[in-house]
Amino acid sequence: MTNKNFIITLILMLFMASATGFASDRYQWKLAGTEDGCQIHTSNVAGKDYIAAKATCVIPARIEVIGVILRDIPNYPEWMDDCKTTKILKTVDDEKDVFIFWLRQHVTMFPDRDVVLRSKTIIDMKNGRSLIYADSTSEIPFDTGKGYVRMPSFHSLFTLEWIDRENTRVTFMVDPDLGKGLPASIANRLIKTNPYKTLKNMMKMAKKSQYVEAAATSKYRKYVEDALQKNYIK
Repeated sequence: MTNKNFIITLILMLFMASATGFASDRYQWKLAGTEDGCQIHTSNVAGKDYIAAKATCVIPARIEVIGVILRDIPNYPEWMDDCKTTKILKTVDDEKDVFIFWLRQHVTMFPDRDVVLRSKTIIDMKNGRSLIYADSTSEIPFDTGKGYVRMPSFHSLFTLEWIDRENTRVTFMVDPDLGKGLPASIANRLIKTNPYKTLKNMMKMAKKSQYVEAAATSKYRKYVEDALQKNYIK
């Protein structure tokens, strides 16, 4: 790589980190425990009472199957922990998986939370991974009129990492502000367990024929096959 290309790549990486709220110095992850081989981490977030949390699990499924599951936004309530409703508000770029969607999160004994999110996907099969971001946005002022508490901010990231043809390492990170009227102690308990529960449910989804069959003819499968042919992954 030439010096010029290296500088351009570095600038792009820094821009992506700052634009999505995932600057490398934003979190100080500490291992909070392990469950069924999955690692759970938490981090304080500067200026917030709420923590961020992430879980990492090895899912016995092809990386393109996970990609198809994550693209199926209307079906998130079936497996994403505490997610009760989703609605795609706008398809910004179908080919690049850029969507704006609404999400409602259930909170027991308190008003449900909601947020409008903008998702985007970065496919980097040269390095055997995919990044799926979802960040709060005010681009579309969607309001159901049902009294949900709007989350002031929400950042999440799914990282899919190639292990081999039949296994994928998946990390799910969430950094939400669940909004007014919810004690921080309760919010932080919910945040801490959300990524792990979500990934355990994703494991069940990855076995479903609808996703296995859809992945076999998906663009994600093509990205993988191209990377295999070029020996980027093995």
